[in-house]
Amino acid sequence: MEPFTFRRGQAVWEREHSPSLLHVYITVELAQHPEVAELVRGAWDVLRGFPLSHVQDPWLHITLDQITDEPTSRITQYERDTLTAELTEALGDAEPFDITVGSLLSSRYGVIADLHPDEELTSLHRRVRGAIRAVRGERAVQYPWGVQHLTISYAQAEADSDEAQRLLRSVRPGHACLHIDKVRLVDVTADSGAKTITWQTLAEIPLGR
Repeated sequence: MEPFTFRRGQAVWEREHSPSLLHVYITVELAQHPEVAELVRGAWDVLRGFPLSHVQDPWLHITLDQITDEPTSRITQYERDTLTAELTEALGDAEPFDITVGSLLSSRYGVIADLHPDEELTSLHRRVRGAIRAVRGERAVQYPWGVQHLTISYAQAEADSDEAQRLLRSVRPGHACLHIDKVRLVDVTADSGAKTITWQTLAEIPLGR
């Protein structure tokens, strides 16, 4: 592992220029998903002593997209409302669904949980990205999309990824079910020193009507 760096699109997220950025997240409420909570805490327990910043309960999330063209401070309330309305329309006929969280993986920049199957998550991302693009244009959708995951911990320093993976394999059960029925438009602040993120929810958008 090596220290994690927060990014704005494909560049380093420089807080002096962008104190906060809008994102669309699936937030993970552990109180409603005790099996996911057991998986997350199992990872934390076996990796005690590793230089990791664990993502605490209120801030666990799956990133669907990041609005990359402007920091939040430069996006007016009218523009935020327009984006919310477009997202609501785009997700109006998207059905809630379940995914599997796990296996736990030691990655280059920390600890993640794989998410699968991919098809409905990818479809949700496409709907979200289409809504952002319709409102704000191509510059706003420069976040690199790949195989999605749930971040459990961010690396603060170099660590032995192989040893971390060996320990993560001992966490049982190694998988959990997550029900997804809404997304949130959030205003995210990242602390590159502590390797933490926090956010304020601006809108909650249900899947389906």
